[in-house]
Amino acid sequence: HLSELAEVVLQVSLDWVANELQQKTGKPLLMRNDAQIIAQMLVVGYGKLGGLELGYGSDLDIVLLHDGDGKALGTDGERSLENAVYFQRLGQRFVHFLSANTPAGRLYEIDTRLRPSGKSGLVVTSMQGYESYQRKDAWTWGHQALVRARAVAGPGVLCEQFSALRLDLLATSGDEGQLK
Repeated sequence: HLSELAEVVLQVSLDWVANELQQKTGKPLLMRNDAQIIAQMLVVGYGKLGGLELGYGSDLDIVLLHDGDGKALGTDGERSLENAVYFQRLGQRFVHFLSANTPAGRLYEIDTRLRPSGKSGLVVTSMQGYESYQRKDAWTWGHQALVRARAVAGPGVLCEQFSALRLDLLATSGDEGQLK
């Protein structure tokens, strides 16, 4: 139940933070198949969150991905941003929102070190960048972590894309010599 509660909090928080940022910058737009769409962000849960095993003291291991497949048009507001900048700001605000110290305490301890390139990597990665990282650069433990990974917040379309990618990555045979 704690994992399910965390999922609801993550989704509501993501919606709230995105709405707040979009009031200032507008919505991030993409051209895909000759249609203009709104790009969105996905929260992937790893570890105990991904495995539905959260305890009262558990942190949330998350990776943030955005829908970057298409030609980025930037945001449509008065203070327009490039999509990459928009998603980095959204990711930073989202993590801060969840982990900020308040008089009532901290909502969650957030750990984003499982993202591509770890602490030195971008807070939010495109789905395509994440796939490329997993296929070319991820270490064995990164693939092992995918066993317990799952989409926990974001639009259904991106959740389905991540699930399909995850299954494909897990079914891909690795280099036996490198594994040894």
